[in-house]
Amino acid sequence: MTELDTLTEPTAEDLLQLAAARARRRLLEAPALVGYVRALMVPGLGGAQDGMPRAASKTAPLPMRADAVDDTDDVFARLTYWVNYWAAVYKVQPPSAVLVHWAREGEAAGFRAETTSAGATKLLEQVTTWLLIRHDLITHHEAGEVYFDDVNGMLRDLWAKYPTAPRAPRGVLDRACPICDRFTFGAHWPDDADVDGFVLSCSFCGHTEEAAAFIKAGRVRELMHELREEHADPKSEWWTKRQAQMELDIGKSTLNRYIADGDLATYTVQGTVYVNTEDLLDLWRTKRVKIRETQLKRETA
Repeated sequence: MTELDTLTEPTAEDLLQLAAARARRRLLEAPALVGYVRALMVPGLGGAQDGMPRAASKTAPLPMRADAVDDTDDVFARLTYWVNYWAAVYKVQPPSAVLVHWAREGEAAGFRAETTSAGATKLLEQVTTWLLIRHDLITHHEAGEVYFDDVNGMLRDLWAKYPTAPRAPRGVLDRACPICDRFTFGAHWPDDADVDGFVLSCSFCGHTEEAAAFIKAGRVRELMHELREEHADPKSEWWTKRQAQMELDIGKSTLNRYIADGDLATYTVQGTVYVNTEDLLDLWRTKRVKIRETQLKRETA
């Protein structure tokens, strides 16, 4: 038997990895969520909308929703606090969006009063991308668990208060549903669930399985790996050079050549070079197509 077969209870490390996966999911959804809530600052006026002329209304316009302002300001302030915290820990520069909004007294500040919904979304994208790049690094820090729980808590509460906010499509691996066999079987956390209380469900047939089924089957570590990949957004995901070589089965010299040719974006944190996943996959696929075309020409010559 392997360790995957015999491990039936999550260890502290397993729970930490689950917390990291859950926080990653929240961060990927955060920009759209905050942008949506920010748009509620000035709700649309009610009344007939048939286009017919009417006398000016004597009713005062609806007031700005102060709760939407306060709630989005709070999330932005708390996330910028964490950006500055990790920037100090790893001795790297925060994104410009954080530097501009960071108060002189060293306290986190919310959005500027004139920040629109679209502007809030863009600012959150900068902040969350910066955090996601360092997500794996943070997992190894002693404050990582506190950070993951705070991220989950603040964004979970925002979802609960504004339940009509549109949800992003849930990412799924190529994992077949045990009922309909379609590759639409993914994991998510109910809003009030513990970190090990995730649910796997099929977006096609609706079949669901509780976390307990996977834990009882001894598939905890296997699921850790799957969740790590499942909630990674390629647009904000970076691989170390070693990970890139392992994932795509390419040599070190090949990867270095991609970088040297200027075809692949890189990012360096504490001496470790990261490559942009989406850029690498696009480049790799292009190379593979050319190789296959060359092989086909040789076979038909």
